[in-house]
Amino acid sequence: VHMISDFVVEDLSNWYIRRNRKRFWSKDLTASKKAVYKTTFDALLTISKLIAPVTPFISEEVYRSLTGEKTVHTSLLPEANESLIDTQIESSMDLVRKIVNLGRASREKESIKVRQPLSKIIVDGAYKDKIAELTGLIKEELNIKEVDFENDLSDFMDYFLKPDFRVVGKIFQSKVNDFAKFLASVDAKEFIEAVEKAPQEITLADTKYEVSKDYLDIRITAKEGFDVEMDGNVFVILDTEITKDLLDEGYAREFTSKVQNMRKDSGFEVTDRINIYYQADDELEASLEKFKEEIKKETLADKFERKDLASEQLELNDKKVKIELERK
Repeated sequence: VHMISDFVVEDLSNWYIRRNRKRFWSKDLTASKKAVYKTTFDALLTISKLIAPVTPFISEEVYRSLTGEKTVHTSLLPEANESLIDTQIESSMDLVRKIVNLGRASREKESIKVRQPLSKIIVDGAYKDKIAELTGLIKEELNIKEVDFENDLSDFMDYFLKPDFRVVGKIFQSKVNDFAKFLASVDAKEFIEAVEKAPQEITLADTKYEVSKDYLDIRITAKEGFDVEMDGNVFVILDTEITKDLLDEGYAREFTSKVQNMRKDSGFEVTDRINIYYQADDELEASLEKFKEEIKKETLADKFERKDLASEQLELNDKKVKIELERK
């Protein structure tokens, strides 16, 4: 039950359906739109059969709505077709999703909104062949311009090694301080890479020891202008510098979001054309005018004009703005 629940919430809803919204909303019945509907139909139909013994009424509702048949409870449980399983694609997408989650965690830690574009994220070059064709997903999910693959991540972060005293105290006993001095003397990055491959033999006061990774307390910190997040051996380094151009684009993205919410709250149809009027200071006006055409395209606006307004002020990142919409 937990596996099915996790699949529906995380894989199907939060990832597949959300990632493919544009395909669902396509006006034309293209091959891509047919494919995304067929995939979703097959997934929901299979799920309705799997959950039937656990949630009989919900499964009945889903199954009958999808098929028009009388009941799910006389249908056969689905059998897995293992020839359709592609472990390579699954592994690549799992890595992409892990990188995205780490990038989001980094943004949250640095208090940078998702709608604020950033220049790049840096990923270990060892993953390039595996996910190079999927970098577009990472860019969209994290609102970044580039995914850089770097073989040497030490340019962006520092490594520090200390003994994990909870583990090594009984092993090294009186020599535990000697072990700490040894770790302080080695190249932390090189020693970590070596110990990840195999335990390393060291000598302390004429006594030999084999050091494994669980003996170590590994600390990693990002250099100025970057933030590092890690999950196991996967590192993500976010370039946190916000240039003037990125800041301007962030204002435009936030403004577009405000307009879209106002459209929805005003009961406008999805296809309604509008005029946008706004009141802002000169600096914000310059930022918005730079992305005027993109804002109009995203919001279906024919007019985008600055004027004095009597409406309530809204927060736009660190700025104030007034917005009024006119349905045409």
